[in-house]
Amino acid sequence: MREFRLKIGKMSCVNCANAIERAVKKIEDVEEVSISYTNSSGVFLLKNDTAKQSVKDKISQLGFEILQDEQNIEKLKQKELKRLKFKLLLALVLSALMMFFEMFVFNAFSYNLQLILSFVVIFYCGFDFFASAIKGLKYKSLTMNTLVALGSLSAFLYSLCVYFELFGEHLYFSGAAMIISFVLLGKFIEEKTKNKAQMYQNKLQNLEAKKAKIVLENGEIKELPSSFVKVNDILQLSQNEVSPVDGVILEGSAEVDMSFLNGEFMPVLKKAGESLEAGALIISGNLKLKASKKAMDSTLEQLKDLVFKASLFKSPLMQLIDKISAYFVGFILILAFCVFLFYLPNLEEAFLHALAVLLISCPCALGLATPLALALAFEKGAKNFILLKNPAALEILSQIKLVLFDKTGTLTQNTLTIFKHNLSDENFLKLAQIQTQSSHPIAKAIAKKSKENTLKGEITHQIGKGLIYKEDENTYLIGNEELLQGVKELEKTKQFLNTCDEFAPIRVYFAKNGICLGGVALKNALKKDAKELIDFLNLQHIKSVILSGDNEKSVAKIAKELNIDFHAKMKPEDKFNFLQNAQKEYKILFIGDGLNDAAALKKADLSISFSEASELAKNNTDIILMRENLALVKLCFRLAKRTKHIIKLNLFWAFSYNLFSIPLAAGAFSLSLSPHLAALMMSLSSLAVVLNSLRLKMDKTF
Repeated sequence: MREFRLKIGKMSCVNCANAIERAVKKIEDVEEVSISYTNSSGVFLLKNDTAKQSVKDKISQLGFEILQDEQNIEKLKQKELKRLKFKLLLALVLSALMMFFEMFVFNAFSYNLQLILSFVVIFYCGFDFFASAIKGLKYKSLTMNTLVALGSLSAFLYSLCVYFELFGEHLYFSGAAMIISFVLLGKFIEEKTKNKAQMYQNKLQNLEAKKAKIVLENGEIKELPSSFVKVNDILQLSQNEVSPVDGVILEGSAEVDMSFLNGEFMPVLKKAGESLEAGALIISGNLKLKASKKAMDSTLEQLKDLVFKASLFKSPLMQLIDKISAYFVGFILILAFCVFLFYLPNLEEAFLHALAVLLISCPCALGLATPLALALAFEKGAKNFILLKNPAALEILSQIKLVLFDKTGTLTQNTLTIFKHNLSDENFLKLAQIQTQSSHPIAKAIAKKSKENTLKGEITHQIGKGLIYKEDENTYLIGNEELLQGVKELEKTKQFLNTCDEFAPIRVYFAKNGICLGGVALKNALKKDAKELIDFLNLQHIKSVILSGDNEKSVAKIAKELNIDFHAKMKPEDKFNFLQNAQKEYKILFIGDGLNDAAALKKADLSISFSEASELAKNNTDIILMRENLALVKLCFRLAKRTKHIIKLNLFWAFSYNLFSIPLAAGAFSLSLSPHLAALMMSLSSLAVVLNSLRLKMDKTF
């Protein structure tokens, strides 16, 4: 299977995205489709590359546009917004003029003028509604445009019959024009607001540095495309330049703009020894930076990828609403026809009620209720160092009743320190050299003592136990007691490590060719916000448990400080089985960072990991915290609660609006609703959802 992504222009509502999904899914060799109206994007799972052109052709046939890149999208959106603004102003002015003549001038000139002006408003200003509706009907797809086009056309044709004195008494040329004007007004406000909501995402895309200045060994500077920067390359960064890679500052100091990551407008002072993320803009000063990752593996690239994937994800709730919206238009067309028949033989009353039903029932508010709130929540999370790989996480988080923690690197500092060891200097340096090849927190603590990191042997990781290193004829074992079972002289090292247990319960054994050479005792402490997080979870009536592969004394020490339950010496399969059994009773959140946590992270109802976690752990988690700060977990819960509240209000409003407005338009409350008032109410319902969602953006507590 191949993943294929496209940027799509000219989508005017959620039902346009649904129409593309339905049409493209019918193409042979297309396995899956997901279209985002909010982000003008689509992702397609194809069986082979030959289906790419078929997908593009089908989208073009439906009346939408394939865009080449983000810059084109931005230009197109600005151009469309200007065009929309011009048509809106023209429609409003002409409609107001028609209203004046309709109310105060009753002669042939007035009727002729109303006919001409309404023709301009309906078929020029409202051209896009008709074009989209016709193409939708061609492919058996009903959208919001179907309702608008049918409603305004019906009003115009009815008025035309009155104008030629075929039947009826009242002209509705101005009413038909006002329908287009009000829908354009709602559309313009919605598009403008939607563009603002995407500003953060576009800002990320624009942070790419095109060129990188590499410092060669002879001191000369060489420029090359930033995508080709490698690990350990030395880069020169000057004022107004953007860092193309993540790295460590070797020399210099500078004020840098990190707003793409933390939203803070004040620059941050960075100096030698500190890390710098890709995308950081140098405000003043000069830096010499050593690349710690390839440009394409940088935090910025990961962020861009996650932003794109997350923005295309549709939660179960969004999928349900999309289905409801698609069937809703068909239902309204049938209902409007029934209302028309109900009021016959009074043709004028039948026409007015049926028309009002058509115009008041557009499901735009329903379609926007969830995706807009989730898009803004994603932006809030990113600005607070929380990357939502799976936006459905916010829906699930509010249902969590049990949180399972890994210990080392999760609840405790991942920067362990060596307390004591009983190895010779030569053996200890060899151990440190081998540990440079592992990303485990214990290995990192020991690897700091290494004087070289080049190895010519082969390493095999034993998940949950340690690692085996083979070099020439020698075999080294580094890990826990289980890995070294059967090794000679193990008991002597065990007794030594037992004496360190009170202060440094974390232990590593080192053996060579079946003989234990000694061991290392390490200590670590709780992370700064661990106790506060557990207290917060207790207040929310959420139970906390530690699942750790470390020895019982080490885990018990941490669990006692936090006053929570624990299980020690757990292998990856033990964590998985424990979690699977607990899922029969609870919705579970798993928080971990190691290779041995990957299976549990994948199996949990929801999972959280850290940016410094192993790649396997990050690939299997729903949320990544860009900082080693447990206070962000608490922030996730608060963001989920706030987002859920906003979505509930949006859905309540959207459903309540339709429940009340449709019977009103049909005349069920003995009231008569004019068609242009129905169009205004429809536009205001979408606007209400947009404004309610924007409360999340303006919430200063995040």
